[in-house]
Amino acid sequence: MLARFAPFVSLLALLTACSAPRIDLAAWREAELCPLVAESEAPGALARFEELRAKDELSEARPLALAAAAALPDDPKALYAASLAESDGMVLKAEDDKDARNHCAASALEYAQRAVERGASGARAQAQLAWSLGLTTHLQPMSERSGHARKTLEAVARALEADPDEPTALATCALVHLRLQTLPWIAKLMASDLPDSSLADAERCALRAVALRPSRENRSILAKVLIAAGRENEARAVIDAGLAAKPEYPRDHALEASLRALRP
Repeated sequence: MLARFAPFVSLLALLTACSAPRIDLAAWREAELCPLVAESEAPGALARFEELRAKDELSEARPLALAAAAALPDDPKALYAASLAESDGMVLKAEDDKDARNHCAASALEYAQRAVERGASGARAQAQLAWSLGLTTHLQPMSERSGHARKTLEAVARALEADPDEPTALATCALVHLRLQTLPWIAKLMASDLPDSSLADAERCALRAVALRPSRENRSILAKVLIAAGRENEARAVIDAGLAAKPEYPRDHALEASLRALRP
């Protein structure tokens, strides 16, 4: 008798898994409260953030950007840096701490949107907006995810129009195409008007991103595309190259374990 209801139970479980998580940015930012800096000290904090981040010292860098954004809430440079810092926070938080990672993603997007609204322009600002949009697709109600994917690709297009070799925009483009190509059946069932996508476009963008910035993050994206295409040997070669290379890009150290775990 119970077996007759198994498909409906499975459907309910999938729908629950696909529902949008609850996000409270005000509470999150209060809980993540970092040392406050005066408005006059914020430019120095931003400079130090950039210096530490370039050395991949994300844990030390992140609070400086968040503090600068709190001191300069309308400054596009500070907001852009805070968006980067919250994107870094996603890889600093434990993988099983989904609530923290979800809040980092949502916070990164809010900062990126405000940065653009306050005048941040050019390829880097649009690329960070695209990246943040891409990392928050799962936070949207199921009915809005196809539209969210379109917004992400539109931000990618604006970034690449300004700079065809913007690596973050290329990596985001690869991720969006990969996710659209590997949607679970329930998402495809409920989605409408999905953007066009292909694994070939995902691979093209990922290869270019790796060529421009051979970080572990970009190599991971390329490896996932190759795995989705059934090319495990090529994926292993990409992963092994990433692990063998000296860490020199932001997030390289934090992503070592996940890159190892990805190896097929």
